[in-house]
Order: sequence, then structure tokens, then C-alpha cells
Amino acid sequence: MSKNRIHSLIVLLTVSVTISCGGLNRELSEAERLLETDPLKADSLLSSISVPESKRMRALYAILRTQADYKNYRDIPDDAMISEACNYYGYRKKSHHAAMAWYSRGCVLSLTDDELGTISSYLTARDLFPDTLNRYYVICEHNLGKQYLARHLYSEAMPILELSLKNAQTIGDDVTAAYSQYNIALIDMYEKRFDKAEAAFSQLAGNKNLSRMLCIETNLQLAKVYLHHHGNTDKALYYVDRYINEVGFPTGAGYSIKADIFYAEDKYDSAYYYYLRSLECETELSTESNSYSRLPELSLILGHEDKTAYYIDKYRDCLERQQERYNQDSLLALNLRHNIDKYEIKHKEVKKRYLILSTSLILITVMALILIILYIENRRRRQYEQLCDSLIRRQIAPEIQEDSLGKALESSRSQFMNSMGYTLLQELSVADRVPESSEVSVIRHDTELYFEKPITIMKRAATSLSGTEVMYCIYRYLGVNWRLCMELINRSASYSGRLKQYILKKIPEEWNTLFFRN
Repeated sequence: MSKNRIHSLIVLLTVSVTISCGGLNRELSEAERLLETDPLKADSLLSSISVPESKRMRALYAILRTQADYKNYRDIPDDAMISEACNYYGYRKKSHHAAMAWYSRGCVLSLTDDELGTISSYLTARDLFPDTLNRYYVICEHNLGKQYLARHLYSEAMPILELSLKNAQTIGDDVTAAYSQYNIALIDMYEKRFDKAEAAFSQLAGNKNLSRMLCIETNLQLAKVYLHHHGNTDKALYYVDRYINEVGFPTGAGYSIKADIFYAEDKYDSAYYYYLRSLECETELSTESNSYSRLPELSLILGHEDKTAYYIDKYRDCLERQQERYNQDSLLALNLRHNIDKYEIKHKEVKKRYLILSTSLILITVMALILIILYIENRRRRQYEQLCDSLIRRQIAPEIQEDSLGKALESSRSQFMNSMGYTLLQELSVADRVPESSEVSVIRHDTELYFEKPITIMKRAATSLSGTEVMYCIYRYLGVNWRLCMELINRSASYSGRLKQYILKKIPEEWNTLFFRN
């Protein structure tokens, strides 16, 4: 083939690629414009486009595809696609599309139980939006405040929602302004600023910018205000009945508040009836807890003593779940502040990158030396541990025999108290912090070593127990708090209650007091 023909072919290919990219750019820009006014048309246009090959266009496509699915109320299985866009744009340079990538990830994660990921994504997005106000920035602020409100972090939620309201009014976004006002009113009510809450809910009752369901729920909030602030049970009953009728289906929150009203009027039969009805509906944890808090007393008053113990147990379970959730949320808030500080440090480090490049050779050399030293030290440590393990096994259990589990546990504990693992456990319990992976390794190693005999007895007597469940029992026997237990066995804190129930079904009843004394 001649050089002229090769040159012509290259030119034709370049022109065709340029035309193709230009057409794709126009289609994506049109889809982005339509998302503001007609999400269904935007979705149809995006469905006609194949996933782009270039990283830049694929990142933009991921944002638009995610927003189209979110605005059309589709289930989004995971954040894999939008996370690819977040990785492309990063979190160092402000731009509208970078902010939209992280904002969209927050929207996706808000549909799951990943609370930390949701709040972290919204915080990152808020920092990446350009300085000029736009609607998505305002919505991002609102969503972030709503996340804090849902976890009862009112001091964190209030300033964010107030800023969201102010900015929404500035750009004329009446919808976001209405939703921000509603959530601010909720905080006022929870913080017992009833007069402000009452005025806001009365104003929002007919607001066309709120969803129909939230307009209806203003009746429920007004019922709470009249019950707890004014003590006007007739007015409270009027609003809660109005809420129940307009919702059109059984509602746990409505029945629970109605029961509160009857309880305040000493109509115990009606209160008992509606508390039970509230528990038959799908309801929030706070509503469930409220109903179970009243039922033990009412069961005694009404002669249902056989149910009292059950209601008390259920109420305790609700309190345990509430404590678990809200303690966890407080830690999440602290972790988020730490993450934001870390991001700010990374932004500053970018400006100093040329200094890092100039010293990279020295760092690599130092790291190589450190790795060599660590390798040698680690090999010596393993040899020492193997020798210690051999000696301790000879001392603790030359031959493991069937024995009383209680005696075996007591014997193992007395020897374990001289180990490094026990010292670390004591320090972690006092410091109340998350253990490092190296600390977890030492604790688990020493626990398995010193409690070898009790572990063997437990596995023989309760064959269905898993290794993780056995270790959880040992840590509980040692008095380790449940949160640290879950860190040591690498399980989420929310799994604690279920894990305990699984174990209780598998072990002999006489073991309960050994492992679950408190």
C-alpha cells in the first residue's frame, strides 16, 4: 500500500472518530439537559446510547445513567458504576461533574444501609461543587442534613438544613425549600420547641411543593404537638384520625400516637388495643419502642399479667437496638469529621508534590531498609512464638481431656491474664477505641493459645458452633464489651444481637450464665 493511501486512511479514521465523539457528546449533553425537566425522556435517550469506551465519557454516562434511574425510582443494585465515575473525577479538583459523581453515589448508598458511605459521599460532593450556587448543591445540603436528622444528630442537622433552606430560597427552588422547612420543623418538635414546630407544620399542611404523603404527615406531627405541648387530647385525636383516614392504609405511627392519646385520657382498653395494632404494622424502631414501653403497665392494669414479661423483654430488645444504633451513629459522626480532616490534608499535600518527587529516591531506599529489617524481625518473632507456644501447650494441657467447662475456663483465664493479649484487652476496654489489626492478631493468637482446652470442650459438646461463635463466647466470658467483641471477630456491630440469639440456640442452657452474665 502506498504512503499516500496510508495517510488518507489515517485521516479518514481520525475524522470518523472525531465525528463519532462529537455526536456522543451532543447526545450526553442533551440527556443531561433533559434530566432537569423530563427524566423519562432522558432515560429513553440514555437507553439508546451504548456505554462509551473513553474514560471521560464513560464517567459522564455513569452520572447521567445513575441520576436517570434514581429520578425514575428504579432499584439500583450497587454503586459499582457510579464509583467508577468517582474514581475518575477524584476529590481534589472542584468541578460540577466531579461533585455530581459523588452526589449520585450518595443517592445510591442512601437506598442501602451504608450510612457512613452516604454521608461521606454527600460531604465530598458538597466540597467539590463550584462556588456558584446551583440546585444540586442545595439538594446535596438538604440530603446531608436529612441523614443526620434520621440518626437523631440534631445539632449537626440543624445548621445544614437552615443553610439548605436559605440557599434554596436564594435560587428559587421552592421544592427543596419546603422539604428543608419540614425537616427543620421536625427538629424543633424533637427539641421541644413546640410553638415553632406547630407554626411550621400548620403552614406546610397545604404546601403544593411537598409530596402528598408529607402533607398528610403534617397531621401526625400536629397531633403530637397538641398532645405533648397543649395537652389537648380532643384536638390531638382529630389530627391523628385525619392522618389515618388520609393515608388510607394501616399505619403503625398513627396507631401508636392514637394509643398515646387514649393513655393520656386513662382509656386503657383503647390504648392497649391501638398499641397492639401499631405493632401489627410495618413501623420504625422508635414507634415500636414507644408501644412496648406502655404495654407492660397496661397488661397489668387490664389483667393480662401473662403477657407482661413478654412485653418487658420486647421493650428491652428495642432499647438495646436503639442504644446500638445511636451509639454507632455518634462514632460515625466522629469518623466523618476525621475523614474530612484527612481530605483537607491531602489537598494541601498536592501543592507540595514536587517536594515529594525530589525525595522519592531517598524514601524508597529507606522503605527498602525498613522492609528488610521488618522481615528479619518478623522471622525471629515467629520462631520465638512457636517456641513459646510449644512450651505453653506443655504447661497448660499436655493431654486435653473432657472436663467441666467452667473449671477449664477459670484455669485458662488465670494463665491468660499473664499474656500480652490480656494486657491489650484491658487497654482497649479503658481507651474505648477501635483496635488496630496488629492488636487484634495478638489478642486472638493468645486467646486461642491459652483457651485451647475450653475451646476443644465447647466444640465437642456443641458441634454446631462455628469458630467465630466460639471466640465470641470466650471474649464475653472475659468480660469484653459487645462492641469490642464484634471488632475482634471482624463482624459489624449491628450483628451483635442476632449472633447472641444464634449462639443461645446452639449451646447447653447451663452455659448461658458462663458467657452472657450481663
